[in-house]
Amino acid sequence: MKKAVSVGIGVGIGLIALAIIFLASGETDLSQSESPMAVELSDEIEVVSDETKSFDVKISEGLEVGDGSP
Repeated sequence: MKKAVSVGIGVGIGLIALAIIFLASGETDLSQSESPMAVELSDEIEVVSDETKSFDVKISEGLEVGDGSP
């Protein structure tokens, strides 16, 4: 009689452990698909520049030969 009770308790504990394992694996599947830490990749590139550059170029036409004194 004591052996039957021991076997029944052992089987009950085993069934509870299996139920917990299956329920835990089902919850992890849901949490992975709805994870707030998910990363989405995109091919878009955005270039932003706050600096403005300007260049002043002075071009003069003509030919000057010598030291400039006439």
